[in-house]
Amino acid sequence: MPEVETERPAPRKPYTARSRVRHTRRSVAWANRAAGVLIAVSGVGTILAVLLVCVFLVWMVVPLFAPSALVPAQSIDRPSGDTDRAPLHMGVDEYLNIGWRATPDGTFVSYRADSGESLASEQLFDDKVPTASSFSLRDGHVAFGFADGSIQLGTDDFTASFVGDDEVPGELRALKQGEVATYLGGTIERTPEGQLRLQKLSVELQEPVSTKSDAEVVLMDMSISSRGTIIATLHKDATLHVAQVTQSKNLLTGEITSRLREGMVDVELPDGEFPSRLMLAGLGDATFLVWQDGRVQRYDTRTSTRPAMAERFDLVEDPNEHVTALAFLIGKSSLVAGDSAGHVGVWFGTKPDDAETPDGSVFVKARELPAGPGPVVALGPSPRSRMLAIAYADGTVRLTHVTSSQQLAEVKSEPATTGIGALIISPKDDAVIASAGDKLVFWSIDAPHPEISLSSILRPVWYEGFSKPEHVWQSSSGTDDFEPKYGLYPLIFGTIKATFYSMLFGAPLALLAAIYTSEFLHPKAKARIKPTIEIMASLPSVVLGFLAALFFAPLVEDIIPQSLAIFVTVPFAYLLGAHLWQCLPAALAVKARRYRMLAMIAVLPLGIALAWWTGGLIEDWLFAGDIRAWLDGQIGTGTGAWMFILLPVAALTAVWAVNTFVTPAMRHWAGDWPRPRFALLDFGKFIGGCLATLLFAYAASYLLNTYA
Repeated sequence: MPEVETERPAPRKPYTARSRVRHTRRSVAWANRAAGVLIAVSGVGTILAVLLVCVFLVWMVVPLFAPSALVPAQSIDRPSGDTDRAPLHMGVDEYLNIGWRATPDGTFVSYRADSGESLASEQLFDDKVPTASSFSLRDGHVAFGFADGSIQLGTDDFTASFVGDDEVPGELRALKQGEVATYLGGTIERTPEGQLRLQKLSVELQEPVSTKSDAEVVLMDMSISSRGTIIATLHKDATLHVAQVTQSKNLLTGEITSRLREGMVDVELPDGEFPSRLMLAGLGDATFLVWQDGRVQRYDTRTSTRPAMAERFDLVEDPNEHVTALAFLIGKSSLVAGDSAGHVGVWFGTKPDDAETPDGSVFVKARELPAGPGPVVALGPSPRSRMLAIAYADGTVRLTHVTSSQQLAEVKSEPATTGIGALIISPKDDAVIASAGDKLVFWSIDAPHPEISLSSILRPVWYEGFSKPEHVWQSSSGTDDFEPKYGLYPLIFGTIKATFYSMLFGAPLALLAAIYTSEFLHPKAKARIKPTIEIMASLPSVVLGFLAALFFAPLVEDIIPQSLAIFVTVPFAYLLGAHLWQCLPAALAVKARRYRMLAMIAVLPLGIALAWWTGGLIEDWLFAGDIRAWLDGQIGTGTGAWMFILLPVAALTAVWAVNTFVTPAMRHWAGDWPRPRFALLDFGKFIGGCLATLLFAYAASYLLNTYA
């Protein structure tokens, strides 16, 4: 058979396309370089900004733990008048220009605090001598008791006025800023504004008032309240009188008349011995009779006309010791007792559930300050904070802060051998003044943050009025006698808790949004949305929180229940819409497919509307009808809080139970049903699962609130 020649295809020429050289435009190159530099500078700037924030925080925090000190300022001779006996009381003005002393015979002596020069001396009583007295810590009220059973109230305060240069002698006109001179029984000072400020001690007494007893007043104390002045007196006939003093002013004559609304109770005197001190607490709601050996009888005097014995306790544990000094801290709720062994204890009232006292209060020893080198001879509480000055028999003076339980400073008075008879802290907490023999000793206080210590911010602290030590944060209040609470645990765990629950809602949403954006979003929409999300992620969370606090918080403030309900109703609305969509007939579902995105958008306002409608019901059901009062702890129980906390857990539990038990049973029992009928059954499963979630969350919340 002859061979047939076939035509072979011509060999293909190799591909020799001309290479194409690309040139980047100069503007694009410069833009790329500028962007690189900008990104690098921004990154370095961000790192530096964070480091500067760290440096700033350290710079602000470190001074909180700086040591305190008592700096010797001066020692002056005590002014003339009663140099042999300890004063009834001492005081100094807020500028540390004028000091004063009240002597046992009722004489008030004022002097210059920088030199001891006497300014004025006033004998208040001509024909009688006080047998008892009381001086308020900060508001300038005084009270005296007498041998005839009467009492007399008054005030001691500093009056200030401004005088013109043409009203003073020539040598006073030459005073420079800050210089002080003696003038008209007071001091005159050139202020930073260039004015001349004249300051004097002013003591004014009201007319004497008789009590129900004509026996001698042995001990007394007073408290100032909105109802008036409360006076407690112990008389020689062993009767305790508690009186509320009300005053009325004659509009024609200007005369002030005082009236007593008085109650009385007989005092039990062990072995016939009178107590050594009487202390009236707070607003006059409790009266303490304290014996030398530390025994205390506390009377419930909330109703001044019906005083009653409340409880007995001991300030001193060792029978060989005795009480040597007693004082109230600011607010007159915490009682500080010093004894002959150098111990200082702090007592205040608590309200335990098993209290058997008439007022429900039991006084406990909450703090024990470090023991001193000798017997305590004087206590000087601060008139504006929880600082306390303690004087010991050997002349040692300690400055402590009661809340933080830390010793701030310790010095020794000179001359120490004469002992200290009285001790005070100045009105601005900037000086300690001690009466030691014939000297007055001044120390400047350098204690910028006495309330801060590692123990007070990291460990439980037994705050005034609490039943036990606790972690509490409350940095301010509406009263000057407030005890600041700087426990950091509530802030730390509050931040962790807020982060946890934020992540509980935010993490699933973020992950699902990321998956949808990466895998399902159309490329054209993705090209716009993904950079927008990345820009949003670059915004500092501090800035977002700042905007939330200033802008969004006021908007949400009045719709808190509705805002909480949105986190439940909006997901529920979307799931409900999805189940209803699958209930549509197949042909209609195919035709409406192009409108599915519009339906999803329309579901959002429906979910918000559902939250708006159910918000009031949720507030009535879980938060006793007022969520603000509930958040403040005034009404309601913890069931509502547990409900919101356990709702995600209940939802996950319901999903697991339905998918594990219900869904397989449905497929086995109704797997051959038509699509519309099976969709209705699946819709019923969804509604049942939602109801089961709510019931499980509420039942668990109720049990936790009741038995946890």
